[in-house]
Amino acid sequence: MMLERLLAGTTRRLLRHRGLVLACWLAPLPLLLHGAYHVGTRLKSILPSRPGADSSVVAERLAREFPRQAQFVAELTFHHPRSTADDGPFRESVAAAHAAARGLPCVQRLTSWPELPLRSSFVSPDGHTQISLVEIAAAADDYAAAERCVIELRRVAARVRPALPLADLEVLVTGAPAVDHDIGLRVRRDALRAELVVLGVSLVLLVWMFRSVAAAFLPLVTAGLAVAACMTVVWVVAAHVRLSVYVSTVSTMTGLALGLDYALLYVNRFREEVAGGRGVGEALEVASATAGRAILGSGGLVLVGFAGLLIPDLGLARSIGLAGALTVAGTLCSTLTLLPVLLSLFPRRLDWPRWNWFRASHAAVDRFWERWSRWVLRRPAWPVLAGVLVVAVCAPRLGELRVHNPRHEVIPPEVEARRGLARVLEVAGEGDLYPIVVVLRAEDGVTFRDAERQRRFLGLLERIRGWPEVGKVLSADLLMHLSVELFGRRVGYGFGDGFAGRFVSRRADHVSFVVQARASDDATLSALVVRLRRELPGLLAESDPGLRGWVGGAPARDWETRTELTGSLPVMIPAVALAAFVWMAFLFRSLLVPVKALLLNAASLATTYGILVLVFQQGWGFGLLGTGGPPPGGLSFVTPVILFCILFGVSMDYEVFLVSRIQEAYRRRVGSGSPAAEREGAHREAIHEGLSRTGGIITNAALVATLTFAAFLSGSLLPMKEMGFALALAVAFDATVVRMMLVPALLRFLGRRAWWWPFSGSGPRGGVPRTSG
Repeated sequence: MMLERLLAGTTRRLLRHRGLVLACWLAPLPLLLHGAYHVGTRLKSILPSRPGADSSVVAERLAREFPRQAQFVAELTFHHPRSTADDGPFRESVAAAHAAARGLPCVQRLTSWPELPLRSSFVSPDGHTQISLVEIAAAADDYAAAERCVIELRRVAARVRPALPLADLEVLVTGAPAVDHDIGLRVRRDALRAELVVLGVSLVLLVWMFRSVAAAFLPLVTAGLAVAACMTVVWVVAAHVRLSVYVSTVSTMTGLALGLDYALLYVNRFREEVAGGRGVGEALEVASATAGRAILGSGGLVLVGFAGLLIPDLGLARSIGLAGALTVAGTLCSTLTLLPVLLSLFPRRLDWPRWNWFRASHAAVDRFWERWSRWVLRRPAWPVLAGVLVVAVCAPRLGELRVHNPRHEVIPPEVEARRGLARVLEVAGEGDLYPIVVVLRAEDGVTFRDAERQRRFLGLLERIRGWPEVGKVLSADLLMHLSVELFGRRVGYGFGDGFAGRFVSRRADHVSFVVQARASDDATLSALVVRLRRELPGLLAESDPGLRGWVGGAPARDWETRTELTGSLPVMIPAVALAAFVWMAFLFRSLLVPVKALLLNAASLATTYGILVLVFQQGWGFGLLGTGGPPPGGLSFVTPVILFCILFGVSMDYEVFLVSRIQEAYRRRVGSGSPAAEREGAHREAIHEGLSRTGGIITNAALVATLTFAAFLSGSLLPMKEMGFALALAVAFDATVVRMMLVPALLRFLGRRAWWWPFSGSGPRGGVPRTSG
């Protein structure tokens, strides 16, 4: 009762200071809109692994110790279907493009053939494609500067192309900075399109749900402001901390879905109280004490789910967890503070327009839920059997779940960076796109200028080149094959000479080498990373004990991320489940209700993952998602863990909505001294009232949330489609099979024991708090 009184009292005080509340929300509106619109420019598609991990150490040492090895390297690709790199017009066109690119202040160095006499590294076997390496001048970790340079390179290419001797020469800019820029741009565009779809579809649905045009705009206002506030905070934080590009997608999906759900529940309860004869102020206080309590309980569970993402020591998981928590907090704040004030300003206009067919359609829906609740109470075994059948068919597929590292194929083929990568593959193998970088440090004071140390290091490289899974190893000996031995002396390129000097540090106490796998599939790359980490210390101890090494690069970073995520599950799952149990136990003053909720949530999650296996691994209906091409054969390795934390809280929404209303009805019917038979009857009637009163609301809320998540299926990136499909599926399944069938049926089987609470009596007591008008 204390929570209900607190919420009602808070609403009373908010209504006394409505002008201040409106000012607090509307005054920063320009800032909120600016931050929400520009947040995507500060989010990154590539995040480092945890601090201290091998890949992080490699990245730090490359940036600090290797001045000739730029952190950001873009690639210019040139292609002509009829002319080759040996033809004069092709060479002249490439030279003109190079000259224009070198004129940019952000270009530190540009390397290509024939300046570097390694034709096979820059020209395709048929000669129709040539690539050039563009090292970008940018401060360490200044990804924004690297993206700006990509934009400048593309502008230069577009400007000079018409004047080239080969005017129809294809010139593209690709590489890691270009991929980062293009993915970020595509995510922003996809999110904006999905948001517009959500707003349009939700407005139509809300008009029908509220039987009013005026009332339909309120959820959109509160949800929109909550998402804008969260995105603005993320925009500020992202200026100082690298956050994932998927933050905006997850936050927008979750914020809109929760905001619309919460507002729908709150406004419906307010209108129900007004229709029952209460004044506006009293109706708002009751709505806050009842619907507000359910909303707060739901928000707490979603917060618990997002907090689980803070457990892995990974920037990717923690950035999504932080943004998700901010989104939930903003949604709760807008719903519980701004919405009651807006409702108090326009109480009489909420029924405009008064269309009789609205009322007739809703009366039919109410009669359906009245009959449905009676049927579930009479025959609870049938809903349980139906739900168990669905779970039994789909959930076992969870054991077949496979994950993989997203490859370049997830980038839409029409994006310039992806088209450029296709040209790179014409010159080099796929291993060139996924290099493993190893850094060695001399810890005994002897540098790599020492001839003996060079000889031992070259011997180490030859041993690694002999591994069957290794395609190429590039290092300081890159150009040594172009030199010859004359009279005991090497004539030509030596160790670390010319372009190969980029593999040797400024003080020659570090050296790096790049390992390219013979095959670039996820299993081969991961196995090679594991082998290098396992065997490198032994190889160094055998060949040169004075060296210490670290294995990094994108494959190593992805392997570390996947290992950290999976390794955190034994802590994450029990921690999230325990926190949710404690929260629900005190919210409902029951021990059996949270146990039931957790078991049903586990069944819902397992079923959702099973269906994901059927769609994304086995291809059932995959073509309907509009991706084109075959199914990926697994989920992105970050998707299952992130989905667990998001779905855990989001799918609990309707559990809290339904059980809160059942508990409220049960409180009204029993007292502290009620006999067992009276409590049992009150329990059944409470289930009937809760399901019949909230069945339509929960179904409508789930419909809005499902369509909100499904709107993100319109995105062009496969990980976004995975998230949108999984969330839409989970909400739809949870709101229909679980909450509308299994929850009331199981509560019917549990009887009054569902409210067993050993700490103060045997169940929830009291009713709706008294309120002042």
